[in-house]
Amino acid sequence: MLKLTKALKGWLTANCDVEADANDGEFREAAGTAMAEGDLTAEKFMKLTAEPEEKEANEFAKRFESIADGLDRVVKLLETKPKEDETVEEKTVEEAKEKEAKEVAEKEATEKKLGTKAQPSAMAKMIGNMGGTPVEMEGKHIDVRVKEAADSYTDTKSTPIYPDRTKSGRPHPMAGQPLRDFAEKGQVMQGESDRDKAVAGAFCKFLIASGQRGGSKTFGFQSLPHHDRELLLYAMDNMDWGGSSDGGDMADICHRRLLPREKQALIDDAVSGGFEAAPIVFDDMVIQTPLLHGELFPLVNTIPLDRGRRIEGVATGTVTGAWGGIDDTAVALFNTAVYVSAFDTTIFRWEGSIRIGLDFLSDTPIDFGAHVTTQYGERLLEDLDDVIAIGNGATQPTGITVHAGTTAVAFGGATTLGNYEGLRFGVPKVEHKANVKNSAVFCGTETSYMRARAIPVGAGDARRLGGMNYDSYNWMERPYKINESLANTQIFYAILARYRMYRRRGLVIRTSTEGDTLIRRNEMLIVAMARYGGQLERGAVAAVTATAPA
Repeated sequence: MLKLTKALKGWLTANCDVEADANDGEFREAAGTAMAEGDLTAEKFMKLTAEPEEKEANEFAKRFESIADGLDRVVKLLETKPKEDETVEEKTVEEAKEKEAKEVAEKEATEKKLGTKAQPSAMAKMIGNMGGTPVEMEGKHIDVRVKEAADSYTDTKSTPIYPDRTKSGRPHPMAGQPLRDFAEKGQVMQGESDRDKAVAGAFCKFLIASGQRGGSKTFGFQSLPHHDRELLLYAMDNMDWGGSSDGGDMADICHRRLLPREKQALIDDAVSGGFEAAPIVFDDMVIQTPLLHGELFPLVNTIPLDRGRRIEGVATGTVTGAWGGIDDTAVALFNTAVYVSAFDTTIFRWEGSIRIGLDFLSDTPIDFGAHVTTQYGERLLEDLDDVIAIGNGATQPTGITVHAGTTAVAFGGATTLGNYEGLRFGVPKVEHKANVKNSAVFCGTETSYMRARAIPVGAGDARRLGGMNYDSYNWMERPYKINESLANTQIFYAILARYRMYRRRGLVIRTSTEGDTLIRRNEMLIVAMARYGGQLERGAVAAVTATAPA
């Protein structure tokens, strides 16, 4: 609305035949007519509508600038104070001013020649020193950065801690303690930041939106809210990705930022190729739930991969030596026939799927990206723990109980302290190195744990040999992990950091709304696929039994 000031009303009264006691509407009409006819120019209007407070503020700014310049000159004069053997007359204030003016002129000429930015004024320096953000005016360069959607979220990493209870509802023996990577000398692991969560949610929405629009990446991207589009573009420019640029098995995007053509392939249907890649933080968020709640998976040595269906490695034995050599006696050669052996691991595919109502997708107020990753994390949790324990090695990673070369311990159908000592010391001390010792655990069913804790002090003494702290889920100074995929007869003791789990980067999510059932139910099918392979590094790091009481 047109601002009416006393000065503007006075001008309109004097030049436009408006009565002094006219109402505001008449003044505004007269002002509009005068501006349209050119009698009232824009400069004149701005001058007439300037408030006294603004004039005072401008005058204050000018005076403040003068004070700042004066202080700046005083400081420089002090810095150029003459030596003790010099007099004030020999180096006058006028000379200092001339020198300063010459230096400023030379500096400005150099900056103009090199194309560098002008230095801030004295006032800008003072404001900056006081914690403010100066803005240079009067034709000088103004460096303004518009905040992105990603700036709405903090990039501070959290430290994951074990929850109060496990997935089965039992008190967690490590509740409240930070999650550590025992394969990396027990270092504290870092969780995802709020920005990572936001990017993962935006990427998940993009995949689902593309699926809802017949697989069109272009329409899927354009249908996202502006905020989510900015987050996805930020991830493409600033975050690491993993996966394949052509949809094949050989992943050429290996923990790096996307190239320009790959960015186009991600969101543009016009760019051909089966682009299948995901931000690294998206994979990490799916894994985070198993890390926080799993029994076995957090303790194994997880190695991310970006390519290949089979990992071909080698394992070596230990060389030998001997005493007693004398002159003219040849040194005995070590037999290398079995020194090097293959350590090959096949990568298997894990799949999960859910159906979600399209009305739910349109109306839900929740962060659906976080919801989906949590859902798949919970599902993946159980399967990862199970295959580490009993995976068959044919269609799944190889489990500890079926791995060749482990130490077999016969329980003979009885739960005794001696039998558990056989498991505990079935793994020699040399394997309990400092960097992996904390990952050594017992594992069995809830029933097996109960029977171990129920071992009495003696035949006539019902007190429990292991004490009454049942909620600790510890036995013989080691955690006792629970896995219900095991039979009651199966128990093992293993150093889990010596179980090597390979995880392929680039979790693939596919969506579909086609088909008789989905159309009639107004639902979307979401399928997630991941790839894992794993096995013990060697059998000596585990002792197992299959003859515990049933």
